[in-house]
Amino acid sequence: MGSKNQNPKRSLFDQPRKAVSGLVYSGAILGMLLFSLAFSITVALLSGGIGMTVDEISQTQAYKYISYILYQIVYIGVIACFMAMYRESPAQFGWRKTHWRFYLIAVVLLFGLLFGLNYVNGWFVQLLGLLGYEAPSSTLPSLAGGGLFGVLLVVAVIPAVCEETIFRGIMLEGIKDIGTVAACLLGGLLFSIFHQNPAQTVYQFICGAVFTLLALRADSLLPTVLIHFLNNALIILNERFGFLNFTAGAQIAVYVVSGICLAASLAWLIFVERKQDAGKREAVEGEKSGEIRPFLYPAIAGIVVCVLFWILNFINGTVG
Repeated sequence: MGSKNQNPKRSLFDQPRKAVSGLVYSGAILGMLLFSLAFSITVALLSGGIGMTVDEISQTQAYKYISYILYQIVYIGVIACFMAMYRESPAQFGWRKTHWRFYLIAVVLLFGLLFGLNYVNGWFVQLLGLLGYEAPSSTLPSLAGGGLFGVLLVVAVIPAVCEETIFRGIMLEGIKDIGTVAACLLGGLLFSIFHQNPAQTVYQFICGAVFTLLALRADSLLPTVLIHFLNNALIILNERFGFLNFTAGAQIAVYVVSGICLAASLAWLIFVERKQDAGKREAVEGEKSGEIRPFLYPAIAGIVVCVLFWILNFINGTVG
């Protein structure tokens, strides 16, 4: 009987699990770039045919909705391609049941992040302002009447499901063996630059790191889907109803309580839930446990594109 080949050649679509995670990241970024380019070209061509300028078209409700939906289509396509090529079921990349306490922790974390972290991020925005940067105004579709539910769907529900599936699901499942600290820092960095928004850099970095920690401890992405949805939904609801606008005295109390909530929930996840890290993914053939390079090599294209667009958005914000 002949010996079994210990190092079979892998095709482009048969990569080690870490490399697949990197490919998913780059695929999502490059897909967004291509769809955005195609959409911009379509709008430019359409403007001549309907007698409207590109700026006028960009103010329509249809344009605003399509702008959000396009990215969700890319995310869904990337997830579908991953499932078809790597043959993992949702349960294998994070869609698993978890204990109810992690949903409670998610809600407490949300309060700490939404208020305390916004305050910290405000300092970073002020720093950018000293450099001449001005954050662009919101481009949400109309929140009047039934539009509120449409915006919640395309800005809160679908992004929470799709982004968490990619970041705290497919990607995290591939790199969780590099260690909790490294996975959280990497998750925060990639999540932050993925959005290419200078004004939200600190907020999204910390959210990405904290969401990663929560997913690792819960061994599930369900609590992070919840916190991601609630975060976006509350921002939208506040935009519509203004119920989070506190007086100066109330703001101080809210910041203090939110800081306590954030510190307490993080302390619980870091020190009390440490046993959850026992369930690390085993390295597959062609990988070494703890190595990050197999992920970074295929992810580098997406990382470079994100950094370049972050810089371009910053420059655009400084020149108006």
